[in-house]
Amino acid sequence: MSILDKKRELRKNILKIRREIDLKEKNEFDKIIENKFYESAFYKHSKNLFIYISYESEIETKDIIKKALKDGKNIYIPRIEDDTKVMDVVKIVSLDNLVENKYGILEPAKDELAVDPNEFDLIIMPGVAFDKTGGRMGYGAGYYDKYLKKIVKPVSKVAFAYDFQVINEVPIDSHDIPINYILTERENIECGKKL
Repeated sequence: MSILDKKRELRKNILKIRREIDLKEKNEFDKIIENKFYESAFYKHSKNLFIYISYESEIETKDIIKKALKDGKNIYIPRIEDDTKVMDVVKIVSLDNLVENKYGILEPAKDELAVDPNEFDLIIMPGVAFDKTGGRMGYGAGYYDKYLKKIVKPVSKVAFAYDFQVINEVPIDSHDIPINYILTERENIECGKKL
């Protein structure tokens, strides 16, 4: 089985589990992960936070964005260009002026100016599956891996995940960019070693 086939199969299986999670349990897990994030050194010491807006069964990030804005942090949100398959990032000051893209994901409007990729001191990465060595499997479009190649300075990359999304080994390609930390409802994982 090719890496691509392995990824497809794994993505399908994990997304199915994530979609079927009990809503009450999901809300509890999301709250645990959210609170762990606020207590983390990487949240406390960050000023410029690049974070995705949660969609469907992803761990909820809208409350995190609101609190971070209240805490005086600069918040940056991804935006996708359908035609070119390129992602850029825009600074926001609230969740009010966002528009839905063709996938139904909220993002900044097309006329908002994109920022320099080297602005951020913390990046929250979406994903489907992760492993403890920093392997990350996204949704298959490669937007983040392409975008992160533009960043020249070291910056911490954190993933929020449910426990079942952390597996023994994520099938990865040479272009896949690793993450540094994973927060789940059960564990704080510094990739490469346990916290």
